[in-house]
Order: sequence, then C-alpha cells, then structure tokens
Amino acid sequence: MVPICVRDVAEATGGALLCGDADAEIINVVTDSRQVKDGSLFVPIIGERVDAHRFIPDVMKMGAAAALTSNQDTVTERGACIYVKDTLAALQKLAGWYRSRFDIPVIGVTGSVGKTTTKEMIAAVLQKKYNVLKTIGNQNSQIGVALMMFHIDDQTELAVFEMGISMPGEMARLVEIAKPQTAVMTNIGVSHIGNLGSRKAIMAEKGNIIKYVGSECGGGRKKGRLYVCGNGDLKQLSRENIPYDMADSAGPEETAYYGTEKDCAYRAEGIGVTERGQRFTYHGNDCCEVNLSVMGAHNVCNAVAALAIGEQFGIKAAEAAEALAKYRPFTMRGERIDRHGYHIIDDTYNASPDSINSNIDALFDYGEAGNKIAVIGDVLELGERMEKEHRGIGDFILAEAAKGKKLSYVVTVGEGAAYIAEQVEAHSDIPVHACADTKEAAEFVKLLAQPGDWILVKGSRGMHMDEVVKGL
Repeated sequence: MVPICVRDVAEATGGALLCGDADAEIINVVTDSRQVKDGSLFVPIIGERVDAHRFIPDVMKMGAAAALTSNQDTVTERGACIYVKDTLAALQKLAGWYRSRFDIPVIGVTGSVGKTTTKEMIAAVLQKKYNVLKTIGNQNSQIGVALMMFHIDDQTELAVFEMGISMPGEMARLVEIAKPQTAVMTNIGVSHIGNLGSRKAIMAEKGNIIKYVGSECGGGRKKGRLYVCGNGDLKQLSRENIPYDMADSAGPEETAYYGTEKDCAYRAEGIGVTERGQRFTYHGNDCCEVNLSVMGAHNVCNAVAALAIGEQFGIKAAEAAEALAKYRPFTMRGERIDRHGYHIIDDTYNASPDSINSNIDALFDYGEAGNKIAVIGDVLELGERMEKEHRGIGDFILAEAAKGKKLSYVVTVGEGAAYIAEQVEAHSDIPVHACADTKEAAEFVKLLAQPGDWILVKGSRGMHMDEVVKGL
C-alpha cells in the first residue's frame, strides 16, 4: 500500500474526524483486530455475533493510527477516530477511491464456479510479462475485494481480482470498488440460486461487472473486453441477460466467447488426458499445444480464458502455455493427495451442482485402475430447489454410468446429498451409503477404500468436507 493520511480517509469516506491527528500516516487497512500494527487503519465491522467496535480501544494500544466508527461518541487517548454512518460502506468507498489513484489495468473474474482457478491461471500467464497483483486467499467478498485494493502499490502493473456475490446488488458495489476494464465470466450455474432466484437473475447480477469494461486498460493500453464461457446455453443466456445498457463503453461487440465449442472465438480442440492432467490445442489469435497438470474439462476452459487474456495483454500463446504447464491446484481445490496406497482428490473448498458433476466426470481421467469413489456433501444456498438439484446430481451419475463411467461407490453427507444417494440407489446397482456427518463418512470410507482407489471428496464449504479428507 502507498501510505495515505487520516485526512485522506475522512475526505474519501465523507467522515468526520472525532479526535486525533489528521496528518497521521496510514500504511495498511484491516478489519481483523489481530492484524493491527503500527500505522494501521482499523475498520470495525458489525457482524451477526460480534460488533468489532468493542476492539477500538485495544487496537489503539496496539499502534493503530486510526479507526473508523459509527458511534459519534467514540474518543480515544491515542490515534484518530473518524465517524462514518456505516463502516462497511465507508471501507468500500475508501477502497474505490484508493484504487482510482492507480492507472493500471484491472481484470475482474466472476461466475458460479471456477473463479479461483481461472484467476490463478490468468495471473500465472500475465506474470510472464508484468508485476501482477492477484486476489489473496478467499478475499472475493464485499469486505475482501475492498481490502485487496490496498495491496496495490507503485510496483503493480496489472491486477486480477476475484469477485464473488451471493445476494442482489452486491456486484454493483464490487464494480465501483475494483472498476475492472476487462472481465471474465466463467460459468452460470445454480450457486446462490436460493438468494437470486434463477440462472437468468444470476447472469444479470453477475453481468453488472460490465460497467467499466471497454474503457482503456491503464497506461494507454487498448480497450478491455468481457470474456464469457460460451459452452452450452451460456451464449444465449449472456446475450439476453447481461445489462449492457448500464456499461459506460461496452456492448455485445466487446464480448468474446471462450470454451470448447467450435463457434467460440477462443477455444480448445483435441482435448485428451495425460498421466497427470489434460492436453489440448488452443485456437485464438494464435494457436499452440497446451499441457495442464490438473484434470477435468472445466480446467481446460479455465486455461483457455487465461490464454485469451494473455493474448490481449501481449503474451504469446506459447509463452502462456509454458506458464500454465507449471500451474498446480491449491489446497482443497482439486489437490491430489496420495495416502495409504489410495488417492484422494480434495476439492472441498466449495461446491455447486455443476462443479460436482465436473469433478465426477474428471474422476475417470485419473488412471484406469482402482475403484472410483465419490464422497459428496450438501450443496448449500439452493433454497426450495434443494431436492431437485441434488437429485439432478444423481441423474448425472446415472447418465455417466450409462456411458461407461460408472462409480464404484457413492457416499453422501447431509440431508440434501442424501437425495443423490436415493436417486442413484433407485435407478442403478451402484452401491450407496448416506452418512449423517463427516466423521461417519470418513470412518466408512476408510473401511471401504483399497490400495489404488481414487476418492473424490466434494461439498459446500459449510459442510466441512475437508474433515473427511483429514480423516482419510
């Protein structure tokens, strides 16, 4: 972060200085009191269980330079206190102001699944030529995106930010913070459909990322674009539901489709499987052979997006392919763990019906030998569609079995995932076992698994399916 002063914070947020030195220097911004250090601005967030305003006296003793507060009576012996009506809104406003100080290209990545992997692949490609800032960890929320802005500094040449939403109105706020001139929409599934209502509504909400797309990408670079996965019905869904009329300078002509289908401008052809991953031929403005160290057709699409953006920013496809060959999945995001003679595919960070189906499909790419066991936890935030969507996963398992990709065992955890087991059991001879919790699932699979078996573990983050992995 390039240092700012208390006066800057007050002016950017429209706040009032209650006490302290207006010229005091701020060198970082935090919402977690445990991360405070000398020169910090502490932003207390009012949560469901804790109002972080109670930590203001403590953070001042720890060396914080200032704190925002929504209490007009807050006064401390040291440090500055700035009154704002809403601390979260003020944090977002400050973050947008800070980001606007830097004339750099910003790439926003959104979608129902694949955001993190796509962001990481894009960053890996762009790092061949630029000093790149990318979203750290899971900082893709209303708070996280704002905090990421303060990592921009004078050395940053490009930034790639993951932008996640779950409620109406959230993308519009994130866009005003990050102002992405180039954007990627990975997929539109049913994640958060309980909050947003339909895939059309999800596309429209995520489509708000379009607002600044098409404006110049910093430093006089050419205009940005919107990249949308063009597989299946996503082309039509995007054309009909992205709110192009709210964009400053972009329309459908600034949208480029990528994927595995022939009419995508950027596409993968000749997809095959290697011992450790996928291979394909990339066709865009340039073409090249690509080898990935991750499995699954979904990761091929993610890589195509990264190659396309690399070309936009002057990186040849062959160079981008070199970077992608070195990419490795993060913990809990498709990581392969070999233990006790069997192989665990840990994809427990989060889940949607689409991502579960993709992971099941990819499970059969991991060698011919050994049983294929799927351990699936509930997909959360599906609302009234909970039973339908889980039964749909069961139907996918049945359809794959009919094609010769037959799971050896299906183990489920939770009330929703039990419908998967019920659907599979009712229409096939695939053995199933529905568990009440992760401990039961881990114990059952430990008894079931044999050397050489492949075990996929997947579920929504709130299901703590990583505990199954730890148990194994």
